Amino acid sequence: MEVATSQIQVANINATVPPWAGAVITVTLLSLSSPLLLQLARPKKRLRKCSQCLGVGNNLCLMCKGRGKQGGLFTGEPLEKCSTCAGRGRQLCTQCAGKGIINR
Repeated sequence: MEVATSQIQVANINATVPPWAGAVITVTLLSLSSPLLLQLARPKKRLRKCSQCLGVGNNLCLMCKGRGKQGGLFTGEPLEKCSTCAGRGRQLCTQCAGKGIINR
């Protein structure tokens, strides 16, 4: 029994290639790319904004109420930088760790 072959001439070199060689190459390429195809076929998680900080990543400081200072005229204490937020007036969100996005 003789297998049908085709002649290919590449750079003055004669090579005999069996007709099923194209199928082998195609299957090999598909098997190598299958992890990528599986990754593309997976449903993507939708990014959701954090419900506590509304996607900002930080909240107002509860001690100074966002002013960055403690004390003052109404409390009778001297005006000082807030020790909780270091004078920034904001603290990292505890729910999303400052990312602003939650995926659960």
